[in-house]
Amino acid sequence: MKSLTKYCFITLFFSFHCFVYGQFNTLIPIQPKKTENLPIVEKTDGTKDLKQKSDKKFWKAIFNTTSKVDLKKELDSLKTMIKETSEKNDKKLRMQKIRDSLILQLQSQVIINEQKRTTSITRNEYENETGEFKFSKIAMPVSRPISLTSPYGMRQHPIVGTARIHNGIDLKAHYENVCAVMDGMVIATGWDPNGGGNYIKVKHYNRFETSYLHLSEIYYRTGDPVKAGFIIAKSGNSGNSTGAHLHFAVRENGKYINPIRFLNDLIEADHWLVASYQN
Repeated sequence: MKSLTKYCFITLFFSFHCFVYGQFNTLIPIQPKKTENLPIVEKTDGTKDLKQKSDKKFWKAIFNTTSKVDLKKELDSLKTMIKETSEKNDKKLRMQKIRDSLILQLQSQVIINEQKRTTSITRNEYENETGEFKFSKIAMPVSRPISLTSPYGMRQHPIVGTARIHNGIDLKAHYENVCAVMDGMVIATGWDPNGGGNYIKVKHYNRFETSYLHLSEIYYRTGDPVKAGFIIAKSGNSGNSTGAHLHFAVRENGKYINPIRFLNDLIEADHWLVASYQN
């Protein structure tokens, strides 16, 4: 009985010893604690920075995103460019308008000068008070100031009433002296069956031919030489005419030309000749 009690006591003693000291010797694995919102420790070699920058560039290229600062700069640059372009265009437009205006003025002046040249006679500066020419190699068809009553070119015929080419000019001359405009030779006189009445024609330097029509008197015959200013006939109302006047026509190398332009050219050439003679 005593030995049984002894064995039980020993067993209880060892069991208590194992229970007490066994807790401190048991290995229990330590569970890692969960971390929330802890900062990421970046690598010191900078690889993460490069990756982030590369990602930014990639997404920027994909979505083409622009910051507000960059956008403002682009808008300012665009406004400046538009303003400069507008100013340049305005300046260019103003210059173009000025050029167009000058061109129009010049064209108008040329047209006016041409009209004056073909419808009026330039006064010869070397005429004296009586209308005679000093040292001149030319003369006007009539001694009075030139007064044009019908120009050269298309016109409505005063008698027939249809549009016809007027191959000369009609000058006011009421039974007045008619003069040769340059030195030459009479090549024809007589009666014009086409309505020109009495006429005389003078050849000048084998280039020009002047004709004087509707005459009342003729003072030279075919083959006679004449000088500039010689009185070769008297104006009148012969042929198809509505009143006394002088029809004056000019041919150059066989073709009719504007007599007003011809007379102005003569005056300009005479000025040059007189100036050369005086020098």
